[in-house]
Amino acid sequence: MDYATFKALQALLFFGSALAFCVWQLRAVRRMQRDRVRIPARERASAGGRRLR
Repeated sequence: MDYATFKALQALLFFGSALAFCVWQLRAVRRMQRDRVRIPARERASAGGRRLR
């Protein structure tokens, strides 16, 4: 493997791992936001339309 190929693979690994981390965090945040919206709706439904305090 020559030096140019090695550096290209090194750059690909570096930026690819950063991109993968960003995608992972984005999915985690979206999942948390989705769960935060679903839980109050479930509590309202189980309270029979009453507001919980």
